[in-house]
Amino acid sequence: MLKYLKVPLFLLVILTLSACVFDIFRATGGYNSQIVSIQTLSLFNQRLASRLESENWKGDWIFRRDRLELIDKELKSAKPDLVLFQEMMQKIGSPSESDQAILSAGALVDHEWRVADVKRYDDTYEIQEMAIAAGLTLKLKESKQDARNFWLLGSDGYLQVAEVELAGDILVVFNVHMPSVIDNKFIWYTFVRKRIIERLQLVNTCRKRVVIGGYLPGDGGSIRFRELLDSLELVDSSSGFCQIASNCYTSTPSNDIFMSTVGDASPSRTDKIFVHKSALIYTSGKTFFQPDTNNRYARQFGLNKLWPTQRFGWSISTKFAKCSESDLNGPVALDIVNQDQ
Repeated sequence: MLKYLKVPLFLLVILTLSACVFDIFRATGGYNSQIVSIQTLSLFNQRLASRLESENWKGDWIFRRDRLELIDKELKSAKPDLVLFQEMMQKIGSPSESDQAILSAGALVDHEWRVADVKRYDDTYEIQEMAIAAGLTLKLKESKQDARNFWLLGSDGYLQVAEVELAGDILVVFNVHMPSVIDNKFIWYTFVRKRIIERLQLVNTCRKRVVIGGYLPGDGGSIRFRELLDSLELVDSSSGFCQIASNCYTSTPSNDIFMSTVGDASPSRTDKIFVHKSALIYTSGKTFFQPDTNNRYARQFGLNKLWPTQRFGWSISTKFAKCSESDLNGPVALDIVNQDQ
């Protein structure tokens, strides 16, 4: 008799578990089916001279093109869905001397771009930009009328935002380049936090649909940095992937360009991607750390190897949770702290 009860009991357990999973997904809104690959990378504006040789690479597009060739090669291999660029450059009046044009003719030929002008350099006739590029599986959306998409952060910091459509749902993407000189108060993280909250309210979506990437120094030891993460329920995408810390440094003297411009600074991981704690992160790690050992042009600047850029990039692959009704009807974030001191 018991022999015949085994199957029904087994099925009952399966049905019970299935019902529980269904309830969980109904409560959370579920997930987008697509795994999205995201990269962030500073292309290095070449404004800081090499301290190893008197030869200056400022405005040198031969050196820049050689570096972009390495970057394009890795992008072709990775095929990212979403890329956040900082310190992107273009030569005024020369369409071929443009980071966007070069990468659009190569690995990112099918990508759609949102570009923000950051600064003009009259001595080299160049414009510095930052950009968000989305592949075929995503679609960049037009911002609402009068919505602001770019802000200055201090003397040389910048913030860009764009909305990306993923399978009918919105992702709000923030491209950040924090100022190069910041004190331990990290006040600009409070500014960024407020802009994120405003944008989520403007487009009527929830914290689960936020991506923040770029040059983001600091850690949880800073109150304002911690407030940004806690109030928006963000996690550092590197969590669980950096058991050996040295494998995850993006700012490091082991990179000759970094060493020649910054010096023997302590290595650190300054280039990061943050997502909501509900996101399912499958891979996370540094990128663009393979040099060309045969490039002779780099040697005039005191470099033994040609590196793709001054700091290594970061890449993740992840699935995003959808907003549930309670997410959309409830508060977008915790209390906004109105203190900028």
